[in-house]
Amino acid sequence: MEKKIRITLSKKILEILESDMDEFLIKKNTLLNLIYEKLKTEFSKIKIKSDGDTQVIQFNLKKKNKENYYFFLEENNIQNESEFFRDIITYYALMRKKEREAFLFEREVELLKIGIKERRVEKIIFNDKNEVEIEPYYLGCSKLELANYIFCYNIKENSWKNYKLKYINNIYLTKENFKVRDKKFIESVKKEFDPFLSKGKIVKVRLSNSGEKLFKEIRVNRPKLLEKIDSIYVLECSEEKAKRYFSYFLDDAEILEPISLRSWFEKRLEKALNKYKKIPLT
Repeated sequence: MEKKIRITLSKKILEILESDMDEFLIKKNTLLNLIYEKLKTEFSKIKIKSDGDTQVIQFNLKKKNKENYYFFLEENNIQNESEFFRDIITYYALMRKKEREAFLFEREVELLKIGIKERRVEKIIFNDKNEVEIEPYYLGCSKLELANYIFCYNIKENSWKNYKLKYINNIYLTKENFKVRDKKFIESVKKEFDPFLSKGKIVKVRLSNSGEKLFKEIRVNRPKLLEKIDSIYVLECSEEKAKRYFSYFLDDAEILEPISLRSWFEKRLEKALNKYKKIPLT
């Protein structure tokens, strides 16, 4: 017989749980069982009162967690199981996002750390079934601490890469060792981590007055300003980062260099314009 757990949680905590379930492709039952498994011994560290609107949620303890469940409650003198679960779930939800991600991908993080420490080649299989062999060098996160990345060298492509932790499905630690490549470059990446690997890459862009205001306001993925000459901004920025960032600007930004990036924006804007030139739908 299944053990059903009913908990009252604040809507704020529920929103965080639902966001994680969507982003990390994890089911409610799996997530809450995982929180119980890993955080049940942390229950005494936090006691938070629910604030604002609340809502009742329900899930089933899986067989493994159910086996010693009542013994655990008795041993730790837990008399209100709903309150106990509310505390540990709240403890999880109030972690920073990068910490919650590392919590959910604990096995992958540990394998990557071993690969980095022991300088061992690793094989990564992604959610889309693509596979790569890498030399792992560093686990980093974005400036706003929203996501974790493995900075590595892709052996087949002979290029430096950052791969998002959440896209990794499985990792295999091989017995093959590697020699550290460009130590100076690796240390520079670690010192000022950028998910888009912009170090040493230059983009020049002309901004309108509105574009300059947008540049000041939009912080997510904002490139590092190296020099400003009138309305021309010289940025340390990879092409991929520029595509992500300046797509918000439309006609308030004109990419000047590199030419390949300018061409990419030109083609994308032409496609958008052609759609608007079509006969309006009625």
